Amino acid sequence: MAIRQLSLTDFRNLKSTALDFDRRYNFISGDNGSGKTSLLEAIFVLCQAQSFRTHQLKQCINHDKSEFLLFGRFQGYKAGLARYRDKLEIRIDGKAIKRRSELVKKAPIKIVNAESFVLVDGAPANRRSFLDWCMFHVEPDYAEFWHQFQHALKQRNHILKSKRDLDLLDYWDRHLLEPSLELNRMRQRYSDRLQATVRDQFTEILNGVPLAIEYLQGWPRDKTLAQSLEDRRDRDIRAGFTGVGIHRDDLELTTQGRKVGEVLSRGQSKRVCLVLLMAVLQLVNNTNSDPVILLIDDLHSELDRDAQELVYRQLIQMDLQLFISNIELAVPSALEAKEFKMFHVEHGIIKPRNFS
Repeated sequence: MAIRQLSLTDFRNLKSTALDFDRRYNFISGDNGSGKTSLLEAIFVLCQAQSFRTHQLKQCINHDKSEFLLFGRFQGYKAGLARYRDKLEIRIDGKAIKRRSELVKKAPIKIVNAESFVLVDGAPANRRSFLDWCMFHVEPDYAEFWHQFQHALKQRNHILKSKRDLDLLDYWDRHLLEPSLELNRMRQRYSDRLQATVRDQFTEILNGVPLAIEYLQGWPRDKTLAQSLEDRRDRDIRAGFTGVGIHRDDLELTTQGRKVGEVLSRGQSKRVCLVLLMAVLQLVNNTNSDPVILLIDDLHSELDRDAQELVYRQLIQMDLQLFISNIELAVPSALEAKEFKMFHVEHGIIKPRNFS
């Protein structure tokens, strides 16, 4: 769902304001530290009830205030979010909601910034989160299976850590299996689709680098998950946590049989990361009738001009609502002929600006 209007109060260093956005293209200029990233963060928080910059939303409250308020008008609904020092309130169309997932599923949103490039050589958790974001928005049952899995894993780990009620491990193993195997099937299926999407649509950006994507399940291939849990039980009891399962899954990224992070240059690795991000955006786009919101924070400092133009030419082929930040008051040439809105941020003050 595209966001049409945003009102914010006491969010980080930003002065209270109300903004009207373009349905497709929005540009944000300003010096470093002016508040460009904070504006992107406010949009992200309103859609996700969490930040891409901090694990604690209370850190987003202006240091002189006791709360921040965000309100947005989207295509088809309104959302409001208030973070106080000690609690969080979320409302959709005026109704208070309890589960964050009710808000998250409304408007798929993705951020591309410097941290996005850990996808290639970062921890497996980064690649699992990357795949989970896609799954959440394309598979209606994914969130429910994920909640079931998380609950069973939490209970099993509690028993393993406390070393009490070990006779209940069989019970929680059974509750762990069904959601794990369902999630495993979904992840495998979409890993294959991810590979096909990269091959069919984004090879130009890879600039001659062949990319292979393989889904690695978090237990031995020659055993079932039930067998693996049983075989590792003694070790799990000693360790105090579950050592096999879908929480150990990974995506292996290789080029000509070698891991991407070991053989590609930094610039090539960044192109691989962007291709993967665009491929999942395409998969979500193909499933959803409403646009994905994509926030791009200073991509110009991460990629050479040729790579930037290739990326933007691909992005305008998708049904996305783009928010692009940049220090310079400039529009990528691929987007110059498009209608857009521009905003300039200076000392926390956001002003719409004509571009000529």
